[in-house]
Amino acid sequence: MSATAFEMHMALTGGVEVLRGREVDLPPPGPGEARVAIEAAGVAFADIVMRTGLYPGVKAPVTPGYDFVGRIEALGAGVEGFEVGQRVAALTVTGSYASHRNVEARVLVAAPEDAPAEALVAGVLNGLTAWQMFHRVAGSVAGEWVLVHGAAGGVGGLLLDLARLAGVRAIGTASAGKKAEVEAKGGVHIDYRAEAVAERAIEISGGGVVAAFDHVGGSHLKTASLAALRDGGTAVLYGGYDATKGGKARPGAMLKMLLADRLSALKLFSQSQGVVGYNVTSWRDARPEAYRQDLAKVLGLIGEGEIQPTIAKVLPLSQAGEAQALLQSAALAGKIVLRP
Repeated sequence: MSATAFEMHMALTGGVEVLRGREVDLPPPGPGEARVAIEAAGVAFADIVMRTGLYPGVKAPVTPGYDFVGRIEALGAGVEGFEVGQRVAALTVTGSYASHRNVEARVLVAAPEDAPAEALVAGVLNGLTAWQMFHRVAGSVAGEWVLVHGAAGGVGGLLLDLARLAGVRAIGTASAGKKAEVEAKGGVHIDYRAEAVAERAIEISGGGVVAAFDHVGGSHLKTASLAALRDGGTAVLYGGYDATKGGKARPGAMLKMLLADRLSALKLFSQSQGVVGYNVTSWRDARPEAYRQDLAKVLGLIGEGEIQPTIAKVLPLSQAGEAQALLQSAALAGKIVLRP
């Protein structure tokens, strides 16, 4: 068992330069904990928001890292259901930009042995978010239409995969340069920069979609998601990208987002429509059994090759800053992954 770990730590908030490598001593895992040697960690937009000091409940100094896949090196007292050498995954929120770490065993889920670590880690934050929104939050049945914003991204691409597996037809928004990625996963592409998204979605679906998955928020939720719903549809909000675009606070966008929160309850009632917020960490903590079941299902589908997360780039852990800069640029389609 390793007594030290290399991690990419941020002592204070700022640009990518605040992410610096350091060696730290690791105590033995405490009661209810496991020591894990990390194989791969995902790079998430939430990591960037943390780095800029805008993520609720997380302040510097901190080591980012929302999720990982790795192998158990040691178990603390009272841990049951796992064994040394077992491959596991976890949604951790922080701390996974590291070669090794101690983690609460309650968030661990067994991971398939044969699948690449990069693909599996793309199924933790992104895959769990997509699965729970698609299957637990928004209802759709085979033959119906859904609208996926950011369809060339990590979550968006997996939503397209899940729709295909369920026989649900999907419309995906992305820039013109990412049309091929959307169509490769069975989505009907809309160029959000050149087309009126809601109008095109209604036209393509023949009257509106049953669910719209929105990571942008603000006025976009109304004009591009709610406006695209048919009667009985649901808009699922799972981010506020517009207010922190590029990893920077945008006060004007934040104000617009607050003002856009005003919805007509009577209109929603009369059209049997809904707006639901989804936060993956809240679901993990409030419904731990659903977290374990759903993450295990997603990892199993990846292991079986039923869903194939798009991996945009794999970088060494020491290049976490470069990885975040690439994510901020929005130049790549799919998940960016760090390998210790």
